[in-house]
Amino acid sequence: MKGEITIQSAIDELQRMFKLLNKIYFADELERPVITILTDNTSGAYGWISVNKVWSSKGGGAWFREINLCAEYLNRPPELVITTLQHEMCHLLNIQRGIQDTSRGGTYHNQKFKEVAESRGLLVEKDLKYGHCITKPTDELKALVKAKCRAGCFKLERQKTYKDGTPKITTTGTDGKEKTISRTKQATRKYICPECNTIVRATKDVNILCGDCGLTMIKP
Repeated sequence: MKGEITIQSAIDELQRMFKLLNKIYFADELERPVITILTDNTSGAYGWISVNKVWSSKGGGAWFREINLCAEYLNRPPELVITTLQHEMCHLLNIQRGIQDTSRGGTYHNQKFKEVAESRGLLVEKDLKYGHCITKPTDELKALVKAKCRAGCFKLERQKTYKDGTPKITTTGTDGKEKTISRTKQATRKYICPECNTIVRATKDVNILCGDCGLTMIKP
């Protein structure tokens, strides 16, 4: 159907924006990657890039790296989706130049990443655990996305689920990002004695008395 919004239309737009961003911010230095939209297996990352070339054309031809945008975060404002793409493109530039811009298994973003990102349309903030990983669009990048990106392509996102397909329950962390509440915490009920404030936790709804006060403990 003409004009239908599909995952393919989102991928096509990401590929088109990659080409444009590569020309404007990277002087066409970046090698073309395979751009994918896959489920988040990192517990919160908006996207990733493969350090190694993991895709090949049929018949043993050229090999390509992968830039993935996580399906669970695809339906965000277009400037944020493209910021994620630009973030991974900065990593790609450093990979091609042999510059190590992360450590701790690729999670901690160092000063070298910050320098490249800030010179290519991104504002960078530091996270205590993950380093200079928080990226936001500059006004320049926002204007470019508004003028050039076909925003309607990003209307789908995948429901956040556990590996067995059960929907996840999330909350907003102090850094403003969504965080998954563990199943252990979800299953725990807290009961408190109204007299002595003793706390008991249970994995199901129960009727329980405080052994010291003899009162029924209640959920706060």
